[in-house]
Amino acid sequence: MPPSWQHLDDSIEGQEKVILGLILDLIVGTTAVFAFDYGIDRIDEPGVRFELEGKSLAVLAHAASVDREGRHLIDLLRSRHRLVKIFTPEHGLRSMDDGFIDDGVDPESGLPVISLYKKNGRLPRPEDLFDVDVIVMDLQDVGMRYYTYFSTLAGFMKVAAILGKKVILLDRPNPIGGDRVEGSVLDASLAGNFIAYHQVPTRHGMTLGELSLLFLTESRVSLPLQVVGVTGWRRQIFNAEFGREWRASSPALPAIEQVELYAWVGALEQFNLSVGRGVTNEAAFRVFGAPWITEEESLLLARELNELRLPGLVFLPHRQRVTRAIYEGQDIRGVRIELVGPPEERVRSDEAVYRVSSILLQRFAGRITFGKFADLYFGNSSWKSAWAKGQGWEEFSASLESDLMEFRLRRAPFLLY
Repeated sequence: MPPSWQHLDDSIEGQEKVILGLILDLIVGTTAVFAFDYGIDRIDEPGVRFELEGKSLAVLAHAASVDREGRHLIDLLRSRHRLVKIFTPEHGLRSMDDGFIDDGVDPESGLPVISLYKKNGRLPRPEDLFDVDVIVMDLQDVGMRYYTYFSTLAGFMKVAAILGKKVILLDRPNPIGGDRVEGSVLDASLAGNFIAYHQVPTRHGMTLGELSLLFLTESRVSLPLQVVGVTGWRRQIFNAEFGREWRASSPALPAIEQVELYAWVGALEQFNLSVGRGVTNEAAFRVFGAPWITEEESLLLARELNELRLPGLVFLPHRQRVTRAIYEGQDIRGVRIELVGPPEERVRSDEAVYRVSSILLQRFAGRITFGKFADLYFGNSSWKSAWAKGQGWEEFSASLESDLMEFRLRRAPFLLY
């Protein structure tokens, strides 16, 4: 265990020791593993190969754009076709960066790399695509509206449509499942933002291929898009059952458990809280806390959160030294989250963030504050209003259901699996 993790085990009494014992004693049943191909695994099939042969190709790819054998999309296309250019989203191409990224050259292929996460631009320029016939896209998404890869992909598609370029999207499963639709549907007045691009719920339950089809239709963008689908995936299957290693899609998500936690702990980052981001990120989204929380308060907070009895979540008092982002170099106290049981039986992400935040806002009134992007993350301002009124989850969730039901109807024609 890294030295920056300092658990308060010596201070845990009674209930906390029982909780630790339950975690250690928990027996998880054998997980079925399903074998299926992602879009990238199918690029040699005749219907895909025909669209690539003899064409000048560009890719939109990142470090996770690899096939079942671990081969990168760039290497696969270079060995078979004429690849001339690489575009890359936030976090870069073959490594993992958190800051803005300049254009450059890929040292392994020698091809030009155009960053779509520059300080002064997040779209391809028309001149970047003049010598390109087809753009091949392969990004590993995580199923959350505030994750930026869809906004990059959607903005790219709009430029490609204007220039009459064909796009082939190599689809991947949604790692946190395709059945669960949760949270607020984004308010129309907020749409088009980099972290809130289209009117979908916080957890939309779609693949990038499905989401792209919905977006293009609803935005009335005419684009020759070919989605190369996943074979064999069913919507209720989570990443733990995919039969292949999770490839980190960004620096703070090195493990698949962190992807599931990101579905709600990511929103807590819109308070003045640390969520465990660090140099190595082993704690990212597994913890949350602040320097203004005392050791005693962390004990009480863990106890109070456990009393919510949120399925699949256990909270333990926690202390650590922050090595990056908010409160860097300071000690924070708060809680660590343990996931228990199968993912399909865990609490809804919107219920988790609403009920946990309700307790945080009550217990730390006057010390906890909202960040400037809170409405973009939550989808609208109704969350802040409901917390201010002291609404319980049952009352607030009833206000979400009609929009979620409407969204399910909206997405139905575009579901591929």
